[in-house]
Amino acid sequence: MMHIKGLLIVMLSVGFYPALGDHHGAAKVDDSHYVLHSTFEIASGQNPDALQEELVAYQKSQEANGFNNCGLYKHEYGSARGFYGFCYFDDFAQLDAIMKKEATTTSPAEPQTFAHHDDNILEIQQRQLKASPPRVVHMVWRFGSNLTMNERQARADRLFDVFSRGFGACNLYHHAWGSDLGHYMTCGYRDYTDFGKKYDAVNKIMGEELMDANLDILEHSDELLVKIMD
Repeated sequence: MMHIKGLLIVMLSVGFYPALGDHHGAAKVDDSHYVLHSTFEIASGQNPDALQEELVAYQKSQEANGFNNCGLYKHEYGSARGFYGFCYFDDFAQLDAIMKKEATTTSPAEPQTFAHHDDNILEIQQRQLKASPPRVVHMVWRFGSNLTMNERQARADRLFDVFSRGFGACNLYHHAWGSDLGHYMTCGYRDYTDFGKKYDAVNKIMGEELMDANLDILEHSDELLVKIMD
């Protein structure tokens, strides 16, 4: 198995979303304030099934080391082909205890089998999803550098209101630590028939309320992900 336990030490810029939901240990997850969001891109020639197996084992080890709950989604449509991991925790004292336990179990370095890896610590701002959906829309919103932090938050809240009404339930996260200063949003759907209905609902609200709004969106990305484990 590839050696990725030490990667939590370096908090880079995931992608996942998502922080994408919760299942077992739901009561504990509901009390969580932060989520470690990680992305792992599939390298050229890499067997996705082999990488998936390694990441499932890794996420389970993360739970054993003290995170409240961890899970894994994989790319289905969007830009980066890869996997999106999430692990909930309450505060940085808990993360410190996890890192200290991690240090005692780290094995010798092995070859890296994924192409690229990012970590971001995200602060949970709104949580409407009470279970981990079978599929999620994972969005990242970055707003104009000319805006104040409050102005960026106001725009993220406005977009979140639209998507949460259209999809019925979504989660909103904000950058806490890492290089990606943005807002993350995840919304669940059952299948692509369900996605189509929710897509139409969002577009209807957008058309009625936001077509002339200046949202100052600098960059935006969205991915469609399918659940592997939670």
